[in-house]
Amino acid sequence: MNFKQIEAFRAVMLSGSMTAAAQSLHTSQPNISRLINQLERACGFKLFERAGVRLLPTHEGAALFADVERAFVGLHSIEESAHTIRREGTGQLRIGAVPSLTLTLLPRVIQRFRQDNPGVAISLHTNDSPAVARWTASQFCDVALVSYVAEQTPGVTAQVLCDVPGVCIFPEGHRLQALHQVTPADLKGEEFISLLHNDGSRSRVDRAFPDTKGYRRLNLETPYAATICSMVGLGLGVSIVSPLVAGEYGHIGLQARPFTPQVRFTTYLLLPADRPQSLLSTRFCALVTQMMQAVTQPWRE
Repeated sequence: MNFKQIEAFRAVMLSGSMTAAAQSLHTSQPNISRLINQLERACGFKLFERAGVRLLPTHEGAALFADVERAFVGLHSIEESAHTIRREGTGQLRIGAVPSLTLTLLPRVIQRFRQDNPGVAISLHTNDSPAVARWTASQFCDVALVSYVAEQTPGVTAQVLCDVPGVCIFPEGHRLQALHQVTPADLKGEEFISLLHNDGSRSRVDRAFPDTKGYRRLNLETPYAATICSMVGLGLGVSIVSPLVAGEYGHIGLQARPFTPQVRFTTYLLLPADRPQSLLSTRFCALVTQMMQAVTQPWRE
């Protein structure tokens, strides 16, 4: 016996006639009759007796139908499960990211993501780029966003998600506000708030300035670009950060201008290398790409 025979048998049992069964299965009455005959031969007993224009199940046919219905209930449950997975994914998404993103753009991305995937459990983990890359390689995180990728980072696949020139930030009312763009000469003698030396962005910023002691006053350091923005807003100094981060702090009076020579700030999307990407991960990657491109568009033109 095969599934088509069982399906035809069930349709006849539910409708009471082969003609109605054929209509429900979008086939012909002779085809239903043929399938029922094949199933009776496979079973070794009659499934129906004719009573006028209707078909009445035999005792054996009724007994078989009870098992068929149980099987179809299980099949319906499988269909519902597949529909739920297609709609909501497997129900859990673990995201790793550097602080510059977890403190700025990512909460809004997660808000949008939850609107379309309300039943998903999301955990957001933050650390520096090497740690987040290790989390991704070990499959602790399903998807990750980092600021740089070491040359030898086994276990992950990386792609550039965003690459934008950095901006010089300063408090409202600062003399730099009169400039259309800022150069290293414009920052001579300024208190400059830096990232820590172990951050890859720190070295790129430092290379833009003359190696002259005292050219900038370097008395303030912090591991987070978001903290730099808060400190600049309080008038503690100036800095160069990604416009992706600076754009989140306009509400505190933070001002930004293009900086030349360009200091590039790159965001990489990381995925585990040895695991197929889940539906939830695919949807999240598409959304974070879309929102990041929209936020940084003015600085990429």
